[in-house]
Amino acid sequence: MKGARYPRPREPLHGVDSVSQNMLQGELSTGHLGRRTSPLVLFASVEVAPFSHVGGLGDVAGSLPTALAEAGIRVVVVTPWYGAPDARSGAAEQTAATITVPGLAGAELFQVWRGELRSGVPVLFLVNANLFGTSYVYLSERDRQRFAAFSRAVVELMRVLPVDILHANDWHTCPAVIWHRELRYRSRALFHQRSVLTIHNLAHQGITDVTYARALGLEVDELLDEERARYPDTINVLARGILAADAVTTVSPSYAEEIKTPPFGEGLDRLLRQRGDRLFGILNGIDTAWYNPATDPALPGRYTAENLEGKALCKRTLQRELDLASSPELPLVGVVSRLDRQKGIDLVVEAIDELTGLGVQLAVLGTGDATLERQIAEASRRYPHLVASVLRFDAELARRIYAASDIFLMPSRFEPCGIGQLIALRYGAVPVVHRTGGLADTVQEWHAPSGSGNGFVFEEHTPEALLAAVRRAVDVFHKPVEWQRLVRNAMECDVSWARSALEYARVYDLILGLATSAGAPSPTFGR
Repeated sequence: MKGARYPRPREPLHGVDSVSQNMLQGELSTGHLGRRTSPLVLFASVEVAPFSHVGGLGDVAGSLPTALAEAGIRVVVVTPWYGAPDARSGAAEQTAATITVPGLAGAELFQVWRGELRSGVPVLFLVNANLFGTSYVYLSERDRQRFAAFSRAVVELMRVLPVDILHANDWHTCPAVIWHRELRYRSRALFHQRSVLTIHNLAHQGITDVTYARALGLEVDELLDEERARYPDTINVLARGILAADAVTTVSPSYAEEIKTPPFGEGLDRLLRQRGDRLFGILNGIDTAWYNPATDPALPGRYTAENLEGKALCKRTLQRELDLASSPELPLVGVVSRLDRQKGIDLVVEAIDELTGLGVQLAVLGTGDATLERQIAEASRRYPHLVASVLRFDAELARRIYAASDIFLMPSRFEPCGIGQLIALRYGAVPVVHRTGGLADTVQEWHAPSGSGNGFVFEEHTPEALLAAVRRAVDVFHKPVEWQRLVRNAMECDVSWARSALEYARVYDLILGLATSAGAPSPTFGR
């Protein structure tokens, strides 16, 4: 493959002044971060729940750093602050540090605020009202400018903090990986550092016009084959990040294999095959302290795998809340999803008449494609008391649906990992999924003779295959002893980050030269 030089910043980065350097190093002393012998990871993400949360990236960035810290890794999260920070809220406090970097219209000044995740992991918020003054995480027309400036500021932090590894996430932080790769060969402060890039969804690549890319500070001497082939006169920020990173991870073992093939590679499959020796699939987890049906304050009833009485109360309460028929005999099928074709919601719409014919209730929560929203709403009017649609984002209602559902439907066309099925397992909602990506890694078909498995899986992405899988689930639902065993299997799955955090630690050790292999068995789901 014809390559490109790692892009070189067109002008020196302005950087962090000496007062700010001393302050930052004091703020992030080893007392805050754990034992000095472990590597220090700067975890960069443009979404970090609960501070900013649009999708799965925010979930991961809000929970994986905690698991890394529990595994003995020193970690600091860095993210933009969206809107105007308010120290009175208690979420963050302003420090004396500032970072100045070049921008399209002159220098951009970031104030540094400090907060913590619920676990106590430090979070550095970079505040800039010009770029991030709105509460919206994504502004499509300005995102390349905004996230390029944020990425430059991240590199400046790496000059003054005792960072060993930059852990970047998705295309938004790829400029930091690219600039860091170039600069570290000319900077004693950066020379020992390494970078990891995690791909959460390969479909989003930060494709940028060459002229605009140069204006952002990315030098483009030669285009990659992938750039010339798909969109002439553009650069692909994600592709260049993949090329520059010392290791690339993605969020499930199956997805790591899928993206090396043309059907799933989004035009980058050859590049990913080229990086195959440094491409690792590490399964996502969830924060099991937060997602816990035994303690969740959003639920009307608490429950465990050993005592499911509270789950029955959750179902009765949700049926009343959504004006569904109050009947324990009707299996309740939950859908909590972005409403679009990637998530397979079009299959649900096509199959909705047959689904109701199976004698199930359907509760759908989400927003997305206007046509799919309209079709779901029409179905709820056509089948009152059997189909309920709530077309908004509502985090507490989502957890009530997980808790109330007997079956959780997730028919994604492709799914890098998926968070929904992990939450569903945790809450005892038996998942019905399409075999793809992380869904294939986390859900195994129920096998009655052995009592193994934790859900139902369909192979072909068709309404007929979806219906057949739901029918299998409904048949087992009407066999109470068998169903209780299946629900217990689901709830006893380890969906935490613990094992995956150790796999990330092995990748860190590998690129720091502390280990010869990052291989580790994938977490085992089901029974």
